[in-house]
Amino acid sequence: MKNMLFATVSAAALVIGAPAMAQTVTEAAANNASTVSQTGNSNSATVTQRFNEQTSKIEQTGNSHTATVTQGHNFGAASLSSGNEATIKQGKREDNSTATTGSAATILQLTADNDATIEQKGRNQADIAQGTNDNLKGSNNSATIKQSDTNLIAAGVNLNIAGIRQDGSNNVGSTEQKGDSNIALVKQTNDVGSEGNESTVSQDGLRNVLDLGQTGNGNTLSAGQLGDDNRADVLQLGDGNATTLTQTGNLNEAAVRQDGNSNQATVDQDANGNAVGETANFPGNFPNPRVTTYNALAVGIDQVGDDNEAYVSQTGGGSAKIAQEGDDNFAGVAQDGVGAMFDVQQTGNGNSVSSTEDAKGNVRQAGAAAGIFVAQDGDDNQAVLDQIGDRAYVDIAQVGNGNVAATSQAPAAADAESTIAQTGNNNRAEVSQASFAVSEITQTGDNHFADVSQGANSYSLVSQTGGNGNTATVSQGASDWSSVTQIGSSNTATVTQN
Repeated sequence: MKNMLFATVSAAALVIGAPAMAQTVTEAAANNASTVSQTGNSNSATVTQRFNEQTSKIEQTGNSHTATVTQGHNFGAASLSSGNEATIKQGKREDNSTATTGSAATILQLTADNDATIEQKGRNQADIAQGTNDNLKGSNNSATIKQSDTNLIAAGVNLNIAGIRQDGSNNVGSTEQKGDSNIALVKQTNDVGSEGNESTVSQDGLRNVLDLGQTGNGNTLSAGQLGDDNRADVLQLGDGNATTLTQTGNLNEAAVRQDGNSNQATVDQDANGNAVGETANFPGNFPNPRVTTYNALAVGIDQVGDDNEAYVSQTGGGSAKIAQEGDDNFAGVAQDGVGAMFDVQQTGNGNSVSSTEDAKGNVRQAGAAAGIFVAQDGDDNQAVLDQIGDRAYVDIAQVGNGNVAATSQAPAAADAESTIAQTGNNNRAEVSQASFAVSEITQTGDNHFADVSQGANSYSLVSQTGGNGNTATVSQGASDWSSVTQIGSSNTATVTQN
């Protein structure tokens, strides 16, 4: 038999000075349905349904309400505690306008196959926890939070807070917030099964914060923030994770960290003064724990493997793309300049694109239309770069293991060009040059060494092929030209021009 409970409190029954209305419903049988409707202010509703296939609906009209729904139990088979549905609506007046004082809603569903929905208007807090039973865990749960507010307030005051926690596999979380100063928290863990969790977050307004943590296999996130001064932190631990984060507006900040196999991260930012930085070690810390200020415009990060690191900092209208496939790869850039480009592709293990040899540091690139392009295929290759100047250009291709390519075009190297191509193992090429200088180095074989240092308007061509262990050293001043070709092994060439 299906039990039905309908409870209604009329606003007309609440006279001035009367106490707030509190209602508690407890049901200890399957296939129950509970409906609670409250009007007025400062009401509370608590519904507890211990078994499966139960439905709870709570609607509260007015200000300062609290509502709590608990479904399922911590004992017995999961099938006797699953398949429940809960809905809470809060925050509007009887004339459908937004309530001036916020409410709090909590839904706790302990096992699997549950649906939870919270809709709120005003300055509210919503929390949904699913599959949190340590003994039974959960899967196939769905959580949805929608919050909106039309009474915009000053910075530093949180309007809405939405929290979703899902333990288990194949869970789906959705958060939608409209207004200013909202916070969306999402935590999904997968301790059972191999199917991944999904989370979608949409925030429209100013000064919003997104903090997401996912642990498990095959997790995905899709997030969009529209407005200015928004923050996003994403931490994913596990295999096959995918992140897509889009920010439209000014002064936004985004951070993505992934640790596991087959991870992918893409951050797209549109407008000025945006930022990409490093996440905190653990999700759920507020205020947003950022210790550096980055300025970014367009960023793409794609990681497949373990322990890869990618960092991008941009000011102006630049773009960056980092693709890493393998383990223990590093690429980082601090970029300032309209139309600047940073493109890195790493395949293998232990490869690095950095400002310092044998260390992790962001490459410096400053200048309009400046470009850095690096392709590394193999293990333990290093590109060590520093570039300042409009239209300066670096192109490095490394195929093999243990190669080092270093280029410094700074402090003022407008229109300088450096190209290094290394095929083999343990080759080393170093370039230091000034404005309008051009250097081309090609190394095929093992253990070659090339060192080029030249002034403005100079040109150097070094080709080492057909053997191993060749050495070429070029030092020349302004407006000089040199070409060195070495075929064979253990050759030495030295060019000095002033």
